[in-house]
Amino acid sequence: MINILIRPCCKAALAATLVLSGAIANASTVSGNNNTAATLTIQNDWGGGYCASVSVNNAGSETVTSWQLTLNTNDSDIGNLWNGNLTGNTVTAMSYNSEIAAGANASFGFCATANGDNYLPELSSLSVTGGSASSSSSTSSTSSASSSSVSSESSSSSSSSSESSASSSSSSSTGAIIPNAASNGWPYCRSADSDPDGDGWGWENNYSCIVFESAADPGAGDFPYCQIGEAQTPLCDTDNGSWGLADGEACLSRSMCPGMSENLQGAMRDEPVNPNADLTTRAVYTYLQSIWGNHMLSGQMDQTWQDAIDQFARVQNDTGRAPAMMGYDFMNYGLYWNGISGLTQTEEAIEHWNLGGLVSFTWHWRDPNAADGVIGEFYTEDTDFTIPVVSGELDTSSTSFANIEADVAMIAAELQALEDAGVTVLWRPLHEASGGWFWWGRTDRSDGVPPAYAQVLMWRYLYDRLTNHYGLDNLLWVWNGQHGAWYPGDNYVDIVSVDIYDGSQNYESQVEAYQLTKNYPHEAKMVALSENSNIPDPDAMAADNAWWLFFMVWNDSDTAEGVTSSSNFWTGEYFNTNAHKVHVYNHELVITLDELPEF
Repeated sequence: MINILIRPCCKAALAATLVLSGAIANASTVSGNNNTAATLTIQNDWGGGYCASVSVNNAGSETVTSWQLTLNTNDSDIGNLWNGNLTGNTVTAMSYNSEIAAGANASFGFCATANGDNYLPELSSLSVTGGSASSSSSTSSTSSASSSSVSSESSSSSSSSSESSASSSSSSSTGAIIPNAASNGWPYCRSADSDPDGDGWGWENNYSCIVFESAADPGAGDFPYCQIGEAQTPLCDTDNGSWGLADGEACLSRSMCPGMSENLQGAMRDEPVNPNADLTTRAVYTYLQSIWGNHMLSGQMDQTWQDAIDQFARVQNDTGRAPAMMGYDFMNYGLYWNGISGLTQTEEAIEHWNLGGLVSFTWHWRDPNAADGVIGEFYTEDTDFTIPVVSGELDTSSTSFANIEADVAMIAAELQALEDAGVTVLWRPLHEASGGWFWWGRTDRSDGVPPAYAQVLMWRYLYDRLTNHYGLDNLLWVWNGQHGAWYPGDNYVDIVSVDIYDGSQNYESQVEAYQLTKNYPHEAKMVALSENSNIPDPDAMAADNAWWLFFMVWNDSDTAEGVTSSSNFWTGEYFNTNAHKVHVYNHELVITLDELPEF
């Protein structure tokens, strides 16, 4: 449900995957010839092994042309090493980092498994060619330094050449631009909020990341690829502002790689991305533009899987006002047997529209390959369904694609019914893709296709199929991929959004997530809070200039009204106190149902 925090349903899985603990790590330094020195720092020490980074520094006045380091690995065996060539215990430079300018440094990293108690490594000697002439020396020292450890299912892999990193659209708390990846190969976190315990290690894109300028940061790396989670994606020779193909393989434009370019956004377009959008949809789009930056729409998610619970009424009962927007979900469409809930979402949405409200739809898309009579799953851990890709394109000859088309046809019929009723839909498919917990964002592909690229192909297919094939002109496209590399392009998106579940009774503006999401596109887009637990205080939102277009409180569990529980996102007071609900819904900056215009 989120990009920078942990979705409630996924906390246990994440805790099992990511082990964070304080540790004492060795730092080893060795002096080389010609005013050079190297420092080894343990980044991760989980008891059964470690990952380390090494920086070779040139303190002289002349360029070093090559370097060689000898390691003492003690009771450990190196499993993989990047940015260097390993022969025995000797590391030599790659072609792209052999030269070290005066005052600069080069770096490499490695991970190893322990086979004894004394397993942490040390530097033995450093030898360079070039640099400032001085007497050669080789003395090493070892000291103890405080560190933190992270155990991850995957470690960094090797690289082969280097290009300069430019700036990024995300920045640190000090205002410095956040590069793409650290010198030890780990990606930089796009947000410091990914690291709730403050040890310098976070979790984004279903993978560990380092917080820029934290204690865990060894310094910026310089790689010929874009590091997105675990994936090392090649950069395109020609920058088209998005994903591309080179020799049948996916590549990413430098301008789309987080940390490799500064995103100078163009102006927001005056009409929806669908040039054939109907008059009502154009009117809704224009209205949304008019309020963005000065007001926030109230929103509430319907209880999709329990028709007996009326979330709309619960909001009214607690605040005396009604939500301007209701959120619906096609999750259970395609499941046909007596008694199942969630099959009247289309009719409920039409009813809310006829009350004068706005409508949002998402789709927890169940496994397209599920057999008839079987409830398909949407969580990655419960299905092996993978977006079918061959030669850089969707595999339209596959059974999986045929099943995708059948599902899309089913949903297109519902969206057509909404269009026939005059309803404009804020349409949010393939949500939270970068989290990896849904099959459309799965990161364990076995074909080498970048997960973000596969999702972009799927998004563009959905846009083309629904817009051009089925002729649906009542959709405003809300992208919720939650990471810049998953963005499908400005021509396929009307609104960008993020989902945030951040503790309980936390009413801050969430300005960092707002700015991060706002900066993903190349042209300005409206920014929404498409799922949330706590509602940002409108006063904080205005003070921080975090103008969420709308909020959308998630639904409750199957309990009586008024029960306080961590599973109830509206009713009770676990997340939003009754006083806060009244404050928000009666605030002059928050638009409720009775304040909407006619469309």
